[in-house]
Amino acid sequence: MATVDTNDFFKIQRSSAEIKSELLNEFFKSWCSTMLQGQRYRSLPTLAFIDLYAGEGKPEHGKPATPVKILNSIFGSIEKYNLNKTVRTFFNDEKQAVVAKLKTNLEQLPYYDELVHKPVMLQEEANFSLLVKLLGTDTPSLLYLDPFGYKFSQQLLLQSIRRWGLDLFMLFNPAKVRTAILQTEQGDLLLDIFGPERVEKIREFCERYQDAAQREDFIMDSFEDIFREKSYKTFRFKISLPKKHQTGHYIFFVSKTEDAYMKMKELLLMYSDYQEDGVPLFGANIKHQLSLFQEQYRYSIKNLVTELAAKAGYYHNLPIESIYRHHNIGTNYIRGNYKEAFEQLKKEGVVEAINPVSRQPMKKVSFSSIIAYK
Repeated sequence: MATVDTNDFFKIQRSSAEIKSELLNEFFKSWCSTMLQGQRYRSLPTLAFIDLYAGEGKPEHGKPATPVKILNSIFGSIEKYNLNKTVRTFFNDEKQAVVAKLKTNLEQLPYYDELVHKPVMLQEEANFSLLVKLLGTDTPSLLYLDPFGYKFSQQLLLQSIRRWGLDLFMLFNPAKVRTAILQTEQGDLLLDIFGPERVEKIREFCERYQDAAQREDFIMDSFEDIFREKSYKTFRFKISLPKKHQTGHYIFFVSKTEDAYMKMKELLLMYSDYQEDGVPLFGANIKHQLSLFQEQYRYSIKNLVTELAAKAGYYHNLPIESIYRHHNIGTNYIRGNYKEAFEQLKKEGVVEAINPVSRQPMKKVSFSSIIAYK
């Protein structure tokens, strides 16, 4: 799926543009398939993709720029769904001159005239009105932005939180986050996004604690809470600088759709460090920063076994796949971790693994097993 060996990608320091180029188009294709599967009963399904940091559209490091990659995927789709008929694209950037160059570069694509929906540049009021009208129809939409970037990106983020409920792919460098929040004043969009009470709590925490890592974690938790409080599913991936105790980037993904959340988790699993017990950390270059003692991990096989042992009332007579899909949301656990945890519970006599066809006990736990609590 990825364009390079995923195990090596973050071993060197990467810019935002490089990370975006590596990940966004791959996720976009998976996201489209997932969303269109959910719209399969509609006669004219529609999706929207919005990139607020599109750039000029020039080749990046010898490869197509991200907007070109996205359009290549749309025009070249030959799978179950014809993305050329269903996906509308909207692009913007902080500088209007950059957007003008992007428009020119995209219009030079050999298949541009064959695109059913031509790319729309959002710097014009009429084009923004078109986007607002589309979002008002509950069209599934994927928005890429830096939530701590320029004003327009924050405006769209705020409207998404309040009204639209878009799927948000956010990538940002945390170095500027604390300063931006602590300097927030009345009338600033960040104050509306975080809320006055949450901003005040962040300020109080930063005054009380001087440790940079603690401050960063508290601010990231506070940012995630904005979406969790509105019943969004949130996924967070931390990218540290190679061999340094310093965070280079965060990826945040926010969605109300379980399947979209799972697609993001599956994609970034390929880039993640792992604990000794096989639970992914969902971060890159962070393992050396953590304790070697498994008991101190927030998520571990040991903790998972304890949690599942107490869930007889929820998970009795359910297949492992159903248990996994329900329980893993908001955790670092992956499918294989559940199989291992239930194997331990079976040895301890807490559960039995039942064959779904014969309904007889199985000697070993498999992904097809139905879990029966004793």
